[in-house]
Amino acid sequence: MWKGKSTHGIIRQDGEINFSKLEQQIDSAVEADKMYWVRNEAKIRAVNNKVASYEEFEDIVKASHLKPLEKGDRISDIKVFKQPWNINSRSGSSSQKSSNKSTEIASSSVDNVNQFNRVWKRQCKNSSDQFNFLTELDCSKIHQIFQAEIAMGLLGEFVSVLQNHYQAEKSETVANILYTFTRCGRFDLSLMFLSQKEKECLSKLLGSLSDDWNSENVLQLKEIYKIET
Repeated sequence: MWKGKSTHGIIRQDGEINFSKLEQQIDSAVEADKMYWVRNEAKIRAVNNKVASYEEFEDIVKASHLKPLEKGDRISDIKVFKQPWNINSRSGSSSQKSSNKSTEIASSSVDNVNQFNRVWKRQCKNSSDQFNFLTELDCSKIHQIFQAEIAMGLLGEFVSVLQNHYQAEKSETVANILYTFTRCGRFDLSLMFLSQKEKECLSKLLGSLSDDWNSENVLQLKEIYKIET
């Protein structure tokens, strides 16, 4: 028995050992110890790689438990909505795409949180660049990047950028992106901590989508994002 560990539930009232509870505690301790060393190795690796900022260091540690997708792995299809969502679509004319060449190149090489943050915070010079970058990412890749979690405050940034630079011709892409966020880790927590200003941006954004895109699907988005209709 470990020193300092509670024996509550392990010893029954009759004095017998509850082996089921004991096994659960052992499994939890083993998993915690395993996670500690995984995170510790990630910290050492981040230091050796001389990451540029503490945020990158923190992201590496947070994602240390994730395993890369194998060749045959597939991200679950989005099937909640009654009408199909083209989650791999990217809107915009060829002329628009050529003008956003720098962000397209960046989006093609983004595969994890660290790479995303590097482009989002450094390569994108303004919110317009961020809008182009975000809308050029396939939704399946967005889900892959933020499968573990959407970092605190980042959902609000996304909503504000999408609202401030919203374009009717990209309504489907924006709607798919918003839905993809709901499939990412800790979405409910991120939604809970949206500021009042960010909630107003979200309400306006969904209002614009209602005018420009499938109203039934947008209504479901409003329900998920807890926006009153």
